[in-house]
Amino acid sequence: VDWLDARRVLVVRHGELGPVVSWDDSQARFDQVIDRHFDGIVVITGFNASDEQGQPTTLGRNGSDHSAAIFAALSRADSLTIWTDVDGVLSGDPRRIPEAQIISGLSYNEAMELAYFGAKVIPPSTMGPLVEHDIPLYIRNPVHPDLPGTRISREGDESDGVKAITVIDGMALVTLQGAGLIGVPGPA
Repeated sequence: VDWLDARRVLVVRHGELGPVVSWDDSQARFDQVIDRHFDGIVVITGFNASDEQGQPTTLGRNGSDHSAAIFAALSRADSLTIWTDVDGVLSGDPRRIPEAQIISGLSYNEAMELAYFGAKVIPPSTMGPLVEHDIPLYIRNPVHPDLPGTRISREGDESDGVKAITVIDGMALVTLQGAGLIGVPGPA
């Protein structure tokens, strides 16, 4: 077991939408610090980084999940598990939909769409490094480690139909799609 202060490796610059990872610099530093043949566990601090001048900085809101995804990409991980206070991604907000169920699998696109439209369990910044490096993400709950949680990957779980409902108060958006709607008067 070893430990790593993320500020030694992770280099970011601050852009208009928040911190932007300097991937080349960060990968070079990671490769210098962690030998490719290392066989063990490395505990890495989350949420923090260094800017281009070497000054300590943070990744901002949801920075811990974001840093986990960044280090999964830098280490070429097989998967990333985020342990959180829910049993997985639910089909709706259980405070509004008491019968909400755990979704077993989502595609990256489905997960990003849910995040964009209000699902709080998946920070959008976390998805970028995972999608780019095709690393599956598992959302699980340490209180119920026997449950499989939700797997988010390129292919999802292949099931059709509505998987989840999100709510942004004061807004409604409905998307209808499919070959059966072509030329049908009314839906447009």
